[in-house]
Amino acid sequence: MNRETIELLERRRSVRAFEDRPVDGGTLDTLKRLTLRAPTAGNMTMYSVIEVDDPETKERLSVICDNQPMIAKAPGVWVFLADMERLYVAMKEGGSAEKCGRELRQPGIGDLHLAMQDAIIAAQNGVVAAEALGLSSCYIGDVIEHYEDLRELLDLPSLAIPAAMFIFGYRKGEPHGSMTLRPDAEYLFHRNRYRRMGSAETDAMYAAHTGELHGRKVLPSGEISTYVDRFCSRKYLSDFMAEMNRSTEIFFRRWCEEER
Repeated sequence: MNRETIELLERRRSVRAFEDRPVDGGTLDTLKRLTLRAPTAGNMTMYSVIEVDDPETKERLSVICDNQPMIAKAPGVWVFLADMERLYVAMKEGGSAEKCGRELRQPGIGDLHLAMQDAIIAAQNGVVAAEALGLSSCYIGDVIEHYEDLRELLDLPSLAIPAAMFIFGYRKGEPHGSMTLRPDAEYLFHRNRYRRMGSAETDAMYAAHTGELHGRKVLPSGEISTYVDRFCSRKYLSDFMAEMNRSTEIFFRRWCEEER
């Protein structure tokens, strides 16, 4: 048993404040190499990573991603793309379909799903590798908002769409507070088939989360009294989630419907 790996996974937490110093070149090269060791569907590597180091681009990206200054200040900013652009162009220009007596089809939702998996698996490889290298990181889910602006900023073709993003660097100071709670395995691991749960069992699943929120006195008085209530009011019905859904629909449609 590799206790170091287990301890690394158990202690890893999101960090949003970094020292004002760049990641040294050797560490960065190792991080890239380990990120690229991630599993990939059929060894097709249907993803790309945009390494954003230009200060003006980082600043603009921080605004696009829900106005988060920590993005502009982070030493490392990586945007992971589900990317079929290079494979599709290579097949089209090289006449690959014609060589096997077929017609080259348009990329579909299945291709997109596989490319998303590739990109997100690679991102998680990078997050774990960063921790092992003495770096800290934080995922930025808002990278799927405001697609039109992001597409222009990063010059994205229709077959390269945002899947994930994380920022990283050397942690500034010691972390505050306890580790983020996670539900028990009994609720999330289903045996052989999906097990449906009602609201009472879901509230039980998040009982510790609800208790922690009450302890911090961050649940408003009145009807909003559970973790699920707070998720509904602060996340699910939020303006930024509405924007995420709008934006995602745009880049999914562009992937599947644009004539090439």
